[in-house]
Amino acid sequence: MNTIRFIHCADLHLDRPFQTSRLPESVLRVIKESAFDSFARLVDIAVSEQIDFFIISGDLYDLEHRSIKGQLFLKKQAGRLNEVGIPLYIIHGNHDPLTETVREISLPANVHVFGPDTSSVLFEKDGIPAARIYGFSYGSRSVTEDPVSSYIKQKKDDALYHIAMLHGQEKMQEGHDPYAPFSLRELTETSFDYWALGHIHKRQILSRDPFVVYPGNIQGGHKNEQGSKGGMLVELAHGGGQVSFLNTSPLDWHTITLQIEGMDEIEELFEAVEESVSLTVAEGKSSVIQLAVTGSGSLHDYLTTPGADEDILEEVRALYTAGRTFNWIETLTVKTLPSVDREREKEQQTVLGDLMNEADQLKEAPDLSDEALASLYEHRTARKYLKSLSTAEKKELIERAEHWLISRLVKEGGT
Repeated sequence: MNTIRFIHCADLHLDRPFQTSRLPESVLRVIKESAFDSFARLVDIAVSEQIDFFIISGDLYDLEHRSIKGQLFLKKQAGRLNEVGIPLYIIHGNHDPLTETVREISLPANVHVFGPDTSSVLFEKDGIPAARIYGFSYGSRSVTEDPVSSYIKQKKDDALYHIAMLHGQEKMQEGHDPYAPFSLRELTETSFDYWALGHIHKRQILSRDPFVVYPGNIQGGHKNEQGSKGGMLVELAHGGGQVSFLNTSPLDWHTITLQIEGMDEIEELFEAVEESVSLTVAEGKSSVIQLAVTGSGSLHDYLTTPGADEDILEEVRALYTAGRTFNWIETLTVKTLPSVDREREKEQQTVLGDLMNEADQLKEAPDLSDEALASLYEHRTARKYLKSLSTAEKKELIERAEHWLISRLVKEGGT
């Protein structure tokens, strides 16, 4: 009776839209169903492991107006849990807030959906109070207040364990909108045993005493959400506990970078692709791969010939067949350089060296490029179609420009 076990997941983003321009239908079909499949696998584990309860910390759906398909799917999975007596606790996040315009399909009796005000519900095990679960759902797409104090006010002392579900951003995290912002220190200074977080798509255990956990999203949706995804199997016991990752995503996104140093024939590059893919992908899973070729060497001239990258991409895609599982090479980016002694050129202050020094400075402080881009972003027509560049995108543009200029200078014999 001193132990409870539950699954914690978040950010299902059912019905999430995907870019379709470069994906064949067979690949796109798997991607569209991947989040549904990942959640169904988590329910499979919940049933087989006979856990005590299941919690979802926000963003079940990708949009406020959920599809009938997504809602019926959730109802079916909740029903599977209901059949074996497993309660399901849900909070909604910024993507799927509870608003008056949303009409929900009714869910089984084992489901508790938290409302827009922080509240709690008691979980009993064999008729004895075992855990109190706390949470709130977003009432609109934006919650900007720090919510921690509302949890502290709701805290009761009628159960052995206290679990807080919160969809929001720890203030040191980056890459997401700062909704329901809080600090890790705030959470660790409370008397809750487990903070079941959502919103950040990267899996992280921020603290173990108490547990403060982002499970990440259950399925990667693009190239920046890489690697295996799923949920967390949590066991809380008197005096401690443990958290285990449940790898349920049927498809993973990967980036593979290959160096051309020492390669003299294009066949060597194809062999390196095959070897790297086999070492990177997980058995029994599908993958979407971004392939980058870097370094300097004798293959550079061929790789930078107009149209060569498209020919190579076509050939490496032919290595894999889209079937029940597949490895789809989505993009090929060539970032190679001719054979030059970078440090020597920089030290001797050649034209190449000056170019490299300037590029290094820009990559260290990419915002310096804003002045060069200003005329484009201020153009009355162009600015309507342009989005602001992230720091990473600025660095990428600087690096590409540097590589192109170095290649041209070397070809023309510039020093």
